[in-house]
Amino acid sequence: MSAAAQGAPLWRHGVFQKLFWAHVISLVGSGLSSVALALLAHQLVGASASAVLGVTLAIRIVVIVFCSPWAGQIAERFGARAVMIGSDLVRAGVVAGFFFANSVWQIYVLAVVLNLGAALFTPIYKAAIPGVVSEKQYPRALAFGAIAYDTANILGPALAGLVIAAVGFRGNFVANGITFLVSAALLFGVPRLVVEPKRRNGKKTALGHGLAAMFRRPPLRESLLLALQVSVTGAFVLVATVDFVKVRLGLNDSAYAWAMAGYGIGAVCAAAVYARVSPGMRDRFVAMSAPAMLLALLLAAVFQRYAPLLGAWFLAGAAQSILGIRGNELLAANSAGEERAHIYAAHFSLSHAGWGLTYPLAGFLTTALGFGHDEHEGMELGNEHLPQTESWQSRSERFSSPSISST
Repeated sequence: MSAAAQGAPLWRHGVFQKLFWAHVISLVGSGLSSVALALLAHQLVGASASAVLGVTLAIRIVVIVFCSPWAGQIAERFGARAVMIGSDLVRAGVVAGFFFANSVWQIYVLAVVLNLGAALFTPIYKAAIPGVVSEKQYPRALAFGAIAYDTANILGPALAGLVIAAVGFRGNFVANGITFLVSAALLFGVPRLVVEPKRRNGKKTALGHGLAAMFRRPPLRESLLLALQVSVTGAFVLVATVDFVKVRLGLNDSAYAWAMAGYGIGAVCAAAVYARVSPGMRDRFVAMSAPAMLLALLLAAVFQRYAPLLGAWFLAGAAQSILGIRGNELLAANSAGEERAHIYAAHFSLSHAGWGLTYPLAGFLTTALGFGHDEHEGMELGNEHLPQTESWQSRSERFSSPSISST
């Protein structure tokens, strides 16, 4: 990549734009499949849909933890661009397979292959970005990625509703397949050598290099600590919100949707601000983020009302977004050349292992603290919010976060 290209604004940076939109389009498609998967599980097993989706989420964690460390080796063997294109094509076939699925075991098999594609695509994509933009552009590139991810999470369910109205929920899988094909086409337009690591010698990087570097280098250990902080708060938001809103507060489905939207909007706003402020201000934002996440959890726990919950989740989303961007900055600044894909892959694996621990921890603690028990707080907010029993839709929403099938 020429210096002129790296110095151009990101919106005029051809290679970055192709990579960016390839990722965005596949994220939107994954949002469609998240909703459709919940409805497919309900069609197959009825009220046990949440259990099916819970197993699907566990499959994602296991596949990513054990398969992501191989991403760097595979990218070295076949080339980063080829692996990303291949991952998109495989995932296009997998989501098309969901269209024809008529038993639970088929969902589980397809989920393994789908998340294997994500385990390879995501770290290789993230590792490619520092090589195609300048050091000065990188924080803004990360912010754009965070905004795209969170916006896709917010808009995905709404878009899925439109597709369902037009062609049924199985049609969402077809739409997702198309998005992966478009993503592959955009990546095909990226010059191959631009996204390939620059080798300093003829030796291949050892398989365990990324994992070892994550623990040996202090900045990389710091990135893992930031990821763990994000997973602790994020797990509480994703696991506890549906029961807290619908059972504890006795509100309806739209109230739950707005609470989760506030979480995403906070992340989008923080990423946009982070990209525009000075490096010194970014450091201050990072320093304030962990206390802000703790404050968000305390607000939700102490007040146990809907309005404070909206503010708390906005704050939590903002803090998580900032820590996520800083973690990626640390990865880029402390890796180079052929080792970068290995380090990003190791971080992707280890950070998801953290989510594998914090998901059940959040579920246990929220149950122990009684956040899922109805104490009629919802009645205090007015007669328009009558307590409801949890429907199959809300049970499935508990597990239909973008993390089920996101890129």
